[in-house]
Amino acid sequence: MKDWELWWKNPENVTLTQFMAKDNVPFHSVIFPASLMGTGDNWTLVNTLDGIDWLQYEGTKFSKSRGTGVFGDQAVQTGIPCDIFRCYLLLNRPETSDTNFTWDSLA
Repeated sequence: MKDWELWWKNPENVTLTQFMAKDNVPFHSVIFPASLMGTGDNWTLVNTLDGIDWLQYEGTKFSKSRGTGVFGDQAVQTGIPCDIFRCYLLLNRPETSDTNFTWDSLA
């Protein structure tokens, strides 16, 4: 068994939990698992899928392609300890409605 198969083709020993934004839930809960099952191989399928609302950036949608938001490499460059970002994101996780990240609310 190859290294990646220890995870992706080992459902008896792997519990797969995924966290994703609400727009990805239909694909990852229905289409992707159905595609895997259709191959007849013994794939690890998602056990728990936690769909959350959107975390917006300063009132607009995060977009890596448009450079809108703050991303891991940029967060490091701010000099703010990563635990501050982690705590902020845990406290403001968009569970029941969209949440807006602002630098003012982080401060």
